[in-house]
Amino acid sequence: MTNLLPSTQKDRAIGKDAQTTTDIIEEINVEDVAATNTHEERNDFHGSEADVSLDDMDLSATKLQPEPQPARNQGDSAFLKKKKKISDASDFSTSFNDAAALLAENIRTVGLEISKSIASEVVIQQNSEMTIQESALKLYPTLCEVEGLTEDERYRALSKIPDHPTQMLIFFSLPSAVRLEWVRRFLADH
Repeated sequence: MTNLLPSTQKDRAIGKDAQTTTDIIEEINVEDVAATNTHEERNDFHGSEADVSLDDMDLSATKLQPEPQPARNQGDSAFLKKKKKISDASDFSTSFNDAAALLAENIRTVGLEISKSIASEVVIQQNSEMTIQESALKLYPTLCEVEGLTEDERYRALSKIPDHPTQMLIFFSLPSAVRLEWVRRFLADH
């Protein structure tokens, strides 16, 4: 029978470098550990963790193939990281929702204040317009009461004073003794 094995393998099988089953299993396990370490480095690079040590492996000589032991914390660590990411996103989402609710409440409050302010301004303006209208209605009879005004001055004043609501209010606030002079100056300036 010819020897089909190369000399190094033949020497191992029968000679000085012959290995027992235990030696072969230990070599396989060392190679597995090296491969696991390479896997760990890759997993660490991708944000995962693997915790594998020789203590976790069964190195008994009675088994030809070692049973891989589940890596400690590998699934737990990935789960915890994923849970933390979800928790962080949930915290951010909650914070964002709280800020949006607070902003909405502030906008609502400001809107109500603006509405009240506008309503108040509208009421003031309406009251002012009513006062001006009432004053305009009283303007002709009051101008007729001013002694010394000619009929021409009275009609010119009647057509110009209502165009200047503030001036009309000033006219009515003056004592009757100065109204003649005020009307003449108003007509001269306008």
